[in-house]
Amino acid sequence: MKNTLADFNFFYSFFRPIVDYGTYAHYRRVTIKGRNNIPWGEHYIFAPCHQNALMDALLVLLITGRPVAFLARADIFSNPTIAAFLNFLRISPVYRIRDGRDQLGKNEQVFNNSRDVLLKGMPLCLMAEGRHNDKHQLLPLVKGMFRIAGETQRRLGAKPLYIVPVGFDYDHYEQPYANVCLNIGKPIAVQDFMADYEANEPVALNRMRDALAHSLKEQMHHVTSTDQYDDEYAYCHSQTQATLRQLHLRNNPWGRFVARQHVSQQLAAMTPDERAPFLAAGADYRARMQSRGIPLWFASKGWNWGKSALALLGVMLALSVILPIWKYWLLSNLIVYLPTHLLVRRLIKDTQFRSSVNYGIRLFATFLYVLVATVVMACCHGVLMGLVTLLLGTASAFVTPRIFLLLRDVYYGMK
Repeated sequence: MKNTLADFNFFYSFFRPIVDYGTYAHYRRVTIKGRNNIPWGEHYIFAPCHQNALMDALLVLLITGRPVAFLARADIFSNPTIAAFLNFLRISPVYRIRDGRDQLGKNEQVFNNSRDVLLKGMPLCLMAEGRHNDKHQLLPLVKGMFRIAGETQRRLGAKPLYIVPVGFDYDHYEQPYANVCLNIGKPIAVQDFMADYEANEPVALNRMRDALAHSLKEQMHHVTSTDQYDDEYAYCHSQTQATLRQLHLRNNPWGRFVARQHVSQQLAAMTPDERAPFLAAGADYRARMQSRGIPLWFASKGWNWGKSALALLGVMLALSVILPIWKYWLLSNLIVYLPTHLLVRRLIKDTQFRSSVNYGIRLFATFLYVLVATVVMACCHGVLMGLVTLLLGTASAFVTPRIFLLLRDVYYGMK
């Protein structure tokens, strides 16, 4: 099997900025914290929690401007179109027992390729849990990453290899234009485990796994309750505004993430009997929000009439700028007005893949539409108008959804 993960690819270099811009446009706000924890210039593995299928990988690409190689479970490569897109993003399949015992032998070459990528200095990203999870809760970690880390560190000798934990926090996994926070933790030095690795490999793998699991729980909002997950998650939202004031945090996506994380950590320190009344309060809060049709991610924002007025003012200002050129603004990017997420919701059963499929549809359709519109305008009205169409189409992909989002916030605020 030829290793193409670390090879230079012109098309990857050309389209990578477009993919990154599409990711920023797909979310209302992307907040990245902890970039200073990345061991720049060293060999390292990104090890994120796996919260939202392909979107996790696309968000990791935003952390660094460098190419990143990925491994992902093999079953998502079954569709040729999806497989081609994944390969373009330097994502290779890893085979599991459920893919068939005859497929497991391919993993040896995949792991060798991954080791070579690291030896060449390119970051490698492996989703630590091995499968995605639609809850703010860390699943048990798989050991494949740590085998790759151990063998790579053995080849590197005195040069260090690091595992960099990355936590994700999505306001909503499926809702279009949600907020997302990336929290990059302190790197874990693989060298610290090599004495055990040489003496007793299983012991070393378990130690690396436990160290990463502990760190990932600190980088994400880890809800400790299993049988009452929804109640704890709702209680965290109900306490967000009070916790923001307590911790002197700003009322933004990052502050709200830290506040919810803090509440869960407090609950985790309690006994089951001590937690019971708080979880009951969470269940009551969740029921009240559901009866009013208000999602938890909005309820925790602390919305008020003043914010509604500011939102409407923002909409009016945006429209006042767009109104004089509304025909060009509209025609430069019609795709942004299509509710593609409703189609995806009907076609895709796995809720974790819906955002990824919706992203792919909108990125491809927007790129194709804006490209055609630019060429048509350039041919009919000159190169300058073609350039204007390109700029308007690109701006519309980012600005237009945010106008709709402000109106949506006002609607929920009135409820």
